[in-house]
Order: sequence, then structure tokens, then C-alpha cells
Amino acid sequence: AGTERARASTQTSLHVPYGSGDGEKIDIYFPADPSGTFPVLVYIHGGYWQCLSKDESGFAAPPLVAQGVAVVAVGYDTAPKGDMDTMVLQVRRSLAFLVEQYPGVRGIYLCGHSAGAHLAAMVLSTDWAEFGAVPDIRGAVLVSGVYDLEPILHTYVNDALSMSREVAQRNSPMRHVASVVPAACEVLVAVAQHDSPEFRRQSQEYSQALRAAGWSVSLLDLAGVDHFDIIERLSEDSYVLTQV
Repeated sequence: AGTERARASTQTSLHVPYGSGDGEKIDIYFPADPSGTFPVLVYIHGGYWQCLSKDESGFAAPPLVAQGVAVVAVGYDTAPKGDMDTMVLQVRRSLAFLVEQYPGVRGIYLCGHSAGAHLAAMVLSTDWAEFGAVPDIRGAVLVSGVYDLEPILHTYVNDALSMSREVAQRNSPMRHVASVVPAACEVLVAVAQHDSPEFRRQSQEYSQALRAAGWSVSLLDLAGVDHFDIIERLSEDSYVLTQV
């Protein structure tokens, strides 16, 4: 419902292909005057890498668009159609496409929830030389994320993903925390009071690993929210995460 409201009230470009695959599309919600330059919040949805889509991912747009920020909802091929390597590659390619096609973008801010926070964290370890474009990523808001995939290997979540240990290790942000470079962005790791202990543990350990590598990172522990409304409330102007 929030995405439907956003599409009805905002200037949009929907289902823009960034590649040839069925899932390789983005939705763009533009600020009132898209003729100049504007910052972009790139939202990467969760759903345990196997459900949800960009079509439920525009709910955060109205408060941000009103402040002159464009919002991009990224689609990717969820499992079982897409495997973990594919999903990580697709999200990286969507960002390279964004900066090549929209020269008005001045600064990209990543926001991912749950599995989407994992994908956003993997973006932070990208070698952009392989993609022929370098996105100006200035911030990342990682919400209730998964940063070590190995604990998932022996759970039902891996039934659709079919990850081997090697694939899980290759795609675990905890294992790919690069030492900071001067242009590294700020990172906000957010976790809900009522997230499960594993989400809370991984958020704390990943933020500590980033800090140890020299990143500018904050851990925000949000009271009174759970794994779902911590992100759903981004549709509210006054919500602390919207304000941040």
C-alpha cells in the first residue's frame, strides 16, 4: 500500500532495465525538480533472498522525495532463479548503470533491509574497476542485516539458495571488510530491539569489524520495533531512521 501511494504521488520511471534479465530492473522515484542534481537513496529489499521485490519497495519514497532526494528501488533475481553470486553481481551492476545513465546523481546512499542489508554490505567491498563506473557512495544504512552467511547453511533458508560453504564465505560481508580508503562512506548499522538474537549479534560484530578496519560506523539500536516495522516505518516523516 505504501508503494502504491508513492507511485501515485511521485514522478516515477518504473521497470527501467539495467540488464537483460527478467529481474534486472529498477524503479526510480524522482524529486519535484529532477532537472538539476540530486542525491539518491538506493533501497535494496529483503525477503531472505527469495521473496519480495522492488514492487513493494517504494514505500520510503514520499518523505525523501519531498526533501529533494530521489529513491531507487532495485530489483534482482531472487532464489531459486538467482543464486547468491548472481544477486550480489546484479545489485553492483544496478549501481554502475545508475551513475552512467543519470548524470544528475550527486551522491548515492545505500539502504538495505535484512537480506537487502547483506547485499548493500557486499556493495561496500566492490572492485569498481570491473564495472567501468565508480558510484559516489557517501553513506550506507544497513537495517537488521545478515553479514555472515555460514549460520544459514543448515537452515530452511538455504533450501532455495543451495549455497555451499564456499559460496557462503565468498558472499559474507564479515569476511570482506576492506581496510578503509580515504573516500570510504559513512555506515549506519541499525538493529531492532525485538530482532532475533542472531540478527543483533551479527549487527554488533559487523559494526565492530568495520570500525576496526577504520570505517566511520555507528550502531543504532532502535527501541520498540521488530524486524519488520523497523523498515516499514520509513514511510513516516518523523521516524528516527527517516530523519537520519
